[in-house]
Amino acid sequence: MIIKSIVKKDTRNIIIHFDNDDVLILSADVFFKSGLKKDDEISDDRFSFLVKENKLFHIKQRAFGYLSRRQHSTSEIRIKLRQKGYETELITEILEDLSKNNYLHDLEFAKLYTEEKKRTKLWGKNKIKSELIKKGIKSEIVKEVMSEYLNEDIEYDNALITARKKYNLLKPRVSDKKSLKQKLISFLNGRGYNYEIAGKVCDELINDNDY
Repeated sequence: MIIKSIVKKDTRNIIIHFDNDDVLILSADVFFKSGLKKDDEISDDRFSFLVKENKLFHIKQRAFGYLSRRQHSTSEIRIKLRQKGYETELITEILEDLSKNNYLHDLEFAKLYTEEKKRTKLWGKNKIKSELIKKGIKSEIVKEVMSEYLNEDIEYDNALITARKKYNLLKPRVSDKKSLKQKLISFLNGRGYNYEIAGKVCDELINDNDY
């Protein structure tokens, strides 16, 4: 097929008309990279290649859009791209390219996510671990990050801070020590702290105050 005309559709896209009445719309980036010009003859294989390159370009731009807003795990980007209806094999090709060029890095994502939730939300290890798994982070990465960024002393300090706030809210409304302790433990469990840490924190808070 032979290119009969090349028309600028808008600032981002180019329309190519062929002598057999086929029409190909390419992003300006893909078009200029292709080197196509009027009266060029292209094969069916090259036509298909250009269609694929154009799809890959748009998938990558969509992925960059997500990454410009915040860090994402590879799995998060994959899910979002699937929801847009892109083909699975093309998504995989783009994700491999982004990972190779360090636009996607699950270990760094997990480290940043853990540090943020530890610092701003005061989440315990169990909650952070659960959320990382939901985001598709592999178990070996989760294990590495947990051991590096969360130890028992840090967890205990964070649990004590967040429990003290809850304790001050609950104490005027709860009539006995046992109920107060149960509510605090349940609250801390929900924040990702295990029973051992939750129990120690509750003993420190409640036993230090006459009920």
